[in-house]
Amino acid sequence: MADLSALKSHAARLENVSLSELVAQGGSRDAALQFEAAGVSLDARKQRLDEAALGAFHALLEAADFEAKREALYKGAIVNTTEKRPAIHAAIRNPDLLTDQEFGEEVRMARISTRAFAATMKQMPILDGHPVKRVVNIGIGGSDLGPRFLYDALHKFGRKDVELKFVSNLDPADLEDAIEGADPLTTLFCVISKSFTTQETLMNARAAHAWLTSHLGKAGADARFAAATAAPQKAIAFGLDPSKVFAFAEGVGGRYSVWSAAGLCLDLVLGPDIMDRLLDGARAMDEHFASAPLAQNMPVAKAIIDVWNRALLGQNSRCVGAYASRLQMLPNYLQQLEMESLGKSVTHAGQPLGEHQGGQIVWGGRGSDVQHSFFQWLHQSTDRVPVDFIGLRSMTFSDDERAKALIANMVAQSAALMQGREGDDEQGQHRHMPGGRASSIVMLDELSPETVGALVALHEHKVFTEAVLYDLNPFDQWGVELGKELANSILSGDQSRFDPVTQDLLRQFNF
Repeated sequence: MADLSALKSHAARLENVSLSELVAQGGSRDAALQFEAAGVSLDARKQRLDEAALGAFHALLEAADFEAKREALYKGAIVNTTEKRPAIHAAIRNPDLLTDQEFGEEVRMARISTRAFAATMKQMPILDGHPVKRVVNIGIGGSDLGPRFLYDALHKFGRKDVELKFVSNLDPADLEDAIEGADPLTTLFCVISKSFTTQETLMNARAAHAWLTSHLGKAGADARFAAATAAPQKAIAFGLDPSKVFAFAEGVGGRYSVWSAAGLCLDLVLGPDIMDRLLDGARAMDEHFASAPLAQNMPVAKAIIDVWNRALLGQNSRCVGAYASRLQMLPNYLQQLEMESLGKSVTHAGQPLGEHQGGQIVWGGRGSDVQHSFFQWLHQSTDRVPVDFIGLRSMTFSDDERAKALIANMVAQSAALMQGREGDDEQGQHRHMPGGRASSIVMLDELSPETVGALVALHEHKVFTEAVLYDLNPFDQWGVELGKELANSILSGDQSRFDPVTQDLLRQFNF
């Protein structure tokens, strides 16, 4: 286990140093806090870090056997220790990494099958002679947030003759909105569930099937369903056509699953070539993470920054400001990736984590909209919250005044957080901004499938690196289960497990 207490002396040394003074050092510190790989750059010069603290983190990673653990991840070894599974999201992007080459061939064939299905849909009508005009993805958690974020980011690269809608919530309005204006004859539903037991997904799938059946009969409804799951026999037992059921491995965690058949709707609507480019970009970041020295490794640096702010400086949340409209879902996506992976309180061995250890609260929104909402709190509240600004370098070369103004606002907000302002006029301290607030700037060269893929892989790998530093398992999510179990008890009529207040609420709510 990495002993983060070894960093306390560095935190004490730097905590009260003026951030502006640190930034003014320039020189080798600048070089140590700037990174570039796979069309993505990270500028962390406005973080309260220096070379000595970075070096101490690198020594901790070496002592924690980081390189061997990273190699185990890539090769498909058991890294999810509580569930005794590998975590193969990187291997999906490059099956050659896997030690078990027979399994690697299964991964390749899974990609070939979804790619072929998508190509067939584009070339010829597949729904009883009718073309697909609308795809509706039914899933929740990683089966929704990953595809939703990537579609929002990359829809301009996709097919113009097919639209994609998403259903995740049990509120009947969610499905109603997704099928509003849809022609049942030209609508295809993709049901995405690793276990094929997820309550929300199966209930919505049954409701969607009932809607189709009311218009087209059972046979017509059956023809308009496809699925991706790690439990294909359950999907077939549910009534789905085996030829439209696409399997992925148990080692694919939900929040890491968009690279697998769980990204089926993206293959169908963006097209398999765009998905291949997305995989290429992620693979480029994989290669950087695997080969770059610790001091030049971008995911390692991002992990160090977030652990430093959380565990050593006690800053328990992080704001993500996406200064590109098509990346507006990124904070939501990262919220699940990080908080489900790192929202733990014990180590691999079941021992309590130290104070402020485990992942940060992740939240945010779209710039520059967020400047007119919660940025007031970032600048003047008593809390100090680091900010990740995410932007597009291509906007800096735009002739459109709006693009230039957007990037100017992003840079200005970063400067304002650090510099602050003295309250020296008639309003006094009401206009005072303390400054000294850290931020990083992550830039994509342009918005493309490759850079978006690299951006996601960057955060996947930084989560893994944080988990090594905290010595926790980032691949299980037992905290998701209890509430689901209790909901099933309520629906089955068993109220014996509940406290008096909950039982009273159930009576009020007609259970």
